[in-house]
Amino acid sequence: MEIFPGRKIERRMALTAVVCALASLPGLLRGGRALITVPVVWVGGAIYFVLFRRRYVRRRRLAEMGLDDWARKILEDRVSFYRSLPDSERKRYEAEIAVFLDEHRIVGVDDVEVTPEARVLVAASGVRLTFGRPSWEYPDFGEILLYPGRFRPDRTFSTDVAKGEPAASGLVHGGGGVIISLPDLLKSFEGPKDGYNVGYHEFAHLLDGFPKPSGVPCNLSLGAYRGWIEVMQKEFDRTRQGDSPLRSYAGTDPAEFFACATEAFFESPERLRANSPDLYRELAAYFNQEPRSAWSQSEPRGN
Repeated sequence: MEIFPGRKIERRMALTAVVCALASLPGLLRGGRALITVPVVWVGGAIYFVLFRRRYVRRRRLAEMGLDDWARKILEDRVSFYRSLPDSERKRYEAEIAVFLDEHRIVGVDDVEVTPEARVLVAASGVRLTFGRPSWEYPDFGEILLYPGRFRPDRTFSTDVAKGEPAASGLVHGGGGVIISLPDLLKSFEGPKDGYNVGYHEFAHLLDGFPKPSGVPCNLSLGAYRGWIEVMQKEFDRTRQGDSPLRSYAGTDPAEFFACATEAFFESPERLRANSPDLYRELAAYFNQEPRSAWSQSEPRGN
């Protein structure tokens, strides 16, 4: 498999040529003054093409360069998914991470040091969700902010939030930006697979109709809608009744349900499949991944 993460850009460039050709037909058929529209269409298409070609070339260069040894060492030590990959897929994962780090700005808040480990784990979280669908890309969501601890609804934070006071470990802001508690991010890649990963959770929100997530993600194919909604509603009701392998926060609303289900799918797939096989099947088809064992992809289903 080619390791270059640029299939969506390739499709857009090809689509640009097709659109320009179709838009030129009326002018060519009518002739006369209408012919002036032909060069206008192609000039616009050329500008659009050049912008995407620059991004395409940059991505190819980054993919060929890959990651430095220190970044691969972090992945080897902290990311079990990376260790499960065969060599060819490791290179693709590294290429996707290199592109992610180049195209997304990660900023520390209140003197938080954005260490190489923090950067790699943020990127590893985001790439994990789209790895089975190389043509997928996240929407333009702004900066990724790393906070020194959990934060309150007003986005103020504390490393020692008072007991009983609401505090979040992550947030996707509708106006732009993703906030992640750095301690919670690091914790997400430690210890046993407990179904919790704040990185997976927040990036799932970005796939779910950003900036207004609904629990029905944007990349879901038309043919999958009915089955998806039926299964999600059934499992959402189970969660609210306390009869679900998902954590209770999944019962907050459909958007949080999808994000929590995504966490469980990647973090504790065996438990999810044993207790909610229909939910597991839908997520496996959506992400085109089978995370229960060493790397493998599910059978694509139109996504």
